[in-house]
Amino acid sequence: MTSIALAAPAQPPAAPDSAAALAARIAVPRRLPARFDGQPLRHPSPSSYTRFLLCPEDWRRHYLLGERFAPNGAMFLGSRVDDALTLYYRQLLERREALALEQLRDAYRDRWFEQLEAEEQERGINWEPDLDEQAAFQIGLDALELTFAELIPKLGRPVAVQRQLDYTLAPGLEWTVQCHLDLETMRDDGDQAVPTAVDYKVKSTPLTAARADHDSQAGLYLAGRWLEADPAREFCFAQIAKPGPRRKQISASLVTTTRTPGQLRGMLARIAQAASQICAARTLRTRAPVGVRRPERLEVLAALLLTPRPLPRRRRTLSDSGRPRRGAGGSARAAAAVSAAGS
Repeated sequence: MTSIALAAPAQPPAAPDSAAALAARIAVPRRLPARFDGQPLRHPSPSSYTRFLLCPEDWRRHYLLGERFAPNGAMFLGSRVDDALTLYYRQLLERREALALEQLRDAYRDRWFEQLEAEEQERGINWEPDLDEQAAFQIGLDALELTFAELIPKLGRPVAVQRQLDYTLAPGLEWTVQCHLDLETMRDDGDQAVPTAVDYKVKSTPLTAARADHDSQAGLYLAGRWLEADPAREFCFAQIAKPGPRRKQISASLVTTTRTPGQLRGMLARIAQAASQICAARTLRTRAPVGVRRPERLEVLAALLLTPRPLPRRRRTLSDSGRPRRGAGGSARAAAAVSAAGS
């Protein structure tokens, strides 16, 4: 007689590891190299990570040697728009007061000239030929008006502005990843509000959805929220596209991206790998590319990575005129060999 054994009761699935427990499995150096003043690096940021990926030597000069250069006009413009929007949301959170557009434009104007004077006393501003001071100032005013009309209504209810977020990849490290979140909101999505991190951008070429899905800043900011057990469901780039040769009018766009837990773990692993490479690279190349000034190196390298071009053919110079051509040289050697064989 065949007997049927009763199956053992199914065990409940194990609880998934926490974000901190998963991140702690990543091998990462305990400390980072020392700066020019003898102090070790303590707080690498998403921008420093990106700089290291583009050019380790530029990263070394900036973060270890402390070399600084004048900001360009686009950087100054972006910072002033960021200041104005920060003021708007800070007033909303702290005083429950929504500034009118004209009030914000006045604050932007005051901050512009205040910071302009401060920069000119330090290193100055490297205004570009196609973005002088007057043009940049007007673009900032237009950006605020467009943000009021098209972006602020879509960003949701603010819960924090310019919050500094520091997190470590593993226990016992002497450094943390440092993020500054421009804005954190609760955005309406149907019948529920979803936690969202927002970053302002004023760019000539705004991010597309495809590029946002691979952007390291979005990944690191979302990883920070994930590690503090308060994950944001999405990251939004609130973008203003500046007018220029390819765009006659200023425009606004809101690009949203998300990350899975696996993608967040991958981002943390890449940060750990970069930290290991930084510690291992004791000697880095110190010469800039020929004909390229150091402040322009990042832009040049980024352009080369995005638009690879074939190497130019070598041109003959006056010193080449006396050299025999390959064909002529080969004929001479062949004739000498025949003569030697006949003798």
